[in-house]
Amino acid sequence: MKKGKIIRSFQGRILLIGIIGLLAGIWSCVMVSYVTIRSIRQNRMEDAMRTNINKEVEHLEFCYFTMVRMMQQLGEGGSTGTMLLHYLQAENNFDKFTRKRELENEIVSIGFTNPYVHYAAYLDSATKVSLFENESFADRGISEADCIMQIDGNRFEALHPSCTNYSTATMVSMLRQGQRFAEKEYDIYIEMKANVGKYGQEEGDSSYISLQLDKDGKVLFTNCSDFHKGDMLSFLPDENGSLAGEYDGYYMVARTSKMGFVYVNGVPLARYQKEMWEWYERIVVLCLFSLVPVALLVFATKKMLGNPIDRLEQAIIEVGKGKLELVREDMEILEFNELMHQINEMKIHIRKLLSDVQEEEEKRQKTEREKLMYQINPHFLLNTLNSVQWMAQLANQEQISRFLSDFKALLAYNLGKEEKTSTLRTEAEIARKYISLQKQRYDFEVTLEVEQGDYLETETIRMLLQPLIENALRYGLGERGMIEIRIFCDERRGYAVLTIQDFGEGLDRKKLEELNRPFHYKGNGTEEMAGIGLRYVRHCLEGFYGNNCILTINSELGRGTKVTIMIPLQAKKR
Repeated sequence: MKKGKIIRSFQGRILLIGIIGLLAGIWSCVMVSYVTIRSIRQNRMEDAMRTNINKEVEHLEFCYFTMVRMMQQLGEGGSTGTMLLHYLQAENNFDKFTRKRELENEIVSIGFTNPYVHYAAYLDSATKVSLFENESFADRGISEADCIMQIDGNRFEALHPSCTNYSTATMVSMLRQGQRFAEKEYDIYIEMKANVGKYGQEEGDSSYISLQLDKDGKVLFTNCSDFHKGDMLSFLPDENGSLAGEYDGYYMVARTSKMGFVYVNGVPLARYQKEMWEWYERIVVLCLFSLVPVALLVFATKKMLGNPIDRLEQAIIEVGKGKLELVREDMEILEFNELMHQINEMKIHIRKLLSDVQEEEEKRQKTEREKLMYQINPHFLLNTLNSVQWMAQLANQEQISRFLSDFKALLAYNLGKEEKTSTLRTEAEIARKYISLQKQRYDFEVTLEVEQGDYLETETIRMLLQPLIENALRYGLGERGMIEIRIFCDERRGYAVLTIQDFGEGLDRKKLEELNRPFHYKGNGTEEMAGIGLRYVRHCLEGFYGNNCILTINSELGRGTKVTIMIPLQAKKR
């Protein structure tokens, strides 16, 4: 294949564009990978802050909940609290010495079970002297730490320095005051290491700050000289419990704990913005370099494929608008030339199909109108009936006059325009007149119950009930000579319900299959005429309501047939 022919081929152009796109994709992937790897290594500050604050908050909550369990153990009724009570109630020195050793060992063992437990002790409520240690904590601020929350006598305290001489680390503590053991009151005090600033920071990095706030934004703890205990901050998380952003010269990340306090990590804004600007610069450079191959790819696609496709699209749009003139144009691509040829062929076929369909539709509509009028609607001359009615009135034949009046109304309705719609109220009234006329010819009983209401104004098809009543009279009277017709509203499901029930011989399966065939089903002459009235009603309902209307036939040999129609009250014509 020659080079020029390859370029004129759609496949050849797609191959060329694919090669260009592949090269551009490889180049972009290399650049993105390079920048991403460098960014992962160099720009980890915000992720580190989020990881840090999550771990620290989880550790603080762990400490608080651990101290709650320990407080239950040390308090009245707890195992350690019971040992203290036995010690205080000891009656001789040997028992007191033995129980003291057991109590001291129990308190010490509490710290061994959890490495974060720093200190646990019973303090005399009045003197603040530690039991067994004879060391006073009255001047060390043991009760001066800010209270975060107090539940059932347990005082949850904010972060603070240790109240002992054993450590200078930041602690979190809990205090329960005024616990009575053997007529003596003690305070129970527990400290745990908070590990503030131990996660996600490089060794020697002092730029991270940690703050603990109450739910109103009051600073309860700070390790930064720019923020002081008691300050009120407006940097509070939203309802999702987290917040990140700039505040007072720092970039901060905040999180609300389950305990209700707010924990904040931050770095100086200058440091954070320096790394962020480095990232932005790399992104801008990457985007600028990426635009070059993308622009080339777009230009090549537009030049090679865009113009021919636009002309092909215009030809298709003209077909959609009904312009079926043939187009002779070189599309510059072999496959598109063939496609344009197929479009021209399609236009020829569309012309022929439109002509055939129009002709067939006119024939079909004419045939249906004639068939329905002759099979269902008897044609009489209304003027003649008017004359007969006038003669009956002159002869004082009121019964004949009423009969003719009903017959005229029914005939005028049946001979009305097909495209006109009706209402359920009109259909019910026409059904009454039709039954009144038929009772002059046949001996039968009929029950027509119509529930009154606004639903009777619902728009529906013409000739809804008359064909079904006619079928019931012709084939369903049986020995009882009775039919039942009911019209009512099912407000719960939003339907108007119409039922026509006879008590005749019923229908077998073959007859039911014939009644369920489409209205235009073409079988032999007998099959086509089978159930014409019911099939006509089904056909009209489907055309008016689509799939929103329900028509069912329930029949059993020897017990009659019941036709149920459910019409949607809110449905509109398709």
